[in-house]
Amino acid sequence: MCCSREVFFFCFILLYPVALTFAQKDPYVCSKNGNYTSNSTYRANLNSLLASMSSNTEIDYGFYKFSAGEYPDKVNAIALCRGDISTEECRSCINGSSNDLLRYCPNQKEAIIWYKKCMVRYSNKLIFGVMEDNPLLAYYNVQNVSDVEGFNQVLRPLLDRLRNHAASGNSTHKFAAGSAAAPDFQTIYALLMCTPDLDKLECSNCLSWAIRFIPQCCDGKQGGRYMAPSCELRYEIYAFYDPAAEEALPPSPLPSPPPSLPSVPLLPPKEGMLLPMSMTCNISWMVKLVDSLFFQNTLQDYESRVHENH
Repeated sequence: MCCSREVFFFCFILLYPVALTFAQKDPYVCSKNGNYTSNSTYRANLNSLLASMSSNTEIDYGFYKFSAGEYPDKVNAIALCRGDISTEECRSCINGSSNDLLRYCPNQKEAIIWYKKCMVRYSNKLIFGVMEDNPLLAYYNVQNVSDVEGFNQVLRPLLDRLRNHAASGNSTHKFAAGSAAAPDFQTIYALLMCTPDLDKLECSNCLSWAIRFIPQCCDGKQGGRYMAPSCELRYEIYAFYDPAAEEALPPSPLPSPPPSLPSVPLLPPKEGMLLPMSMTCNISWMVKLVDSLFFQNTLQDYESRVHENH
């Protein structure tokens, strides 16, 4: 389905130098933190680990954190599914994203991929219980809302309530979804989640970082998705999740102005960094790099749809 109403713009905030390319795929990052060969023990451990996550039938809450092998070939992996999908759909998402990640990052010891409904990450470093908000990838709808102030007065309290709700989850589930009436007869739908191995403060801090970035890159836009290794948030003016996932939330407090981010100079794009893309719906993309970065990234365009099939 073409993106008849939605055209998405991509921006990107990271802290280390990066090489960028573009493709019509789900967003992923291949790290420079070491390489392995195709016939190595590390690759064998990685294959076994990813296969065991997607085939596991004992875990039914959508969060997996497994290790395989011994140093120096030990692999740690995390998979997280959205809290509104079934166990079967979760395993299918993990299987597909794992296979894609092995193809996109064929010899990197550390990598991450975000599908629409799940995230898979692996590393040779310890990643369990470690809050990681870098890199932060942001996709947002270039269509503007008509009443920016009124929209923000609904969006920010909604995101704050969902952040608190998600952060208060337990060691298997840090997820929240909810909606609120907005101006012009619209409804804002939002979904926030963290990897459940974080504590409440770490989850809250990760989501707060993403929320604080919204006014700087995406103020007044109709929708957006913000992805970091440890957390993710998304909001739209259409329902994109299972309504049964919504839980009762406390009343909204009076809106308060969002905290400002420190001013960070933007580096001018280098030659080849701004690439036109041939897409079904003539989507133009820009990339903003903030400071320098440690990941070698391959970033993809967001598959934007008014109504998602799955």
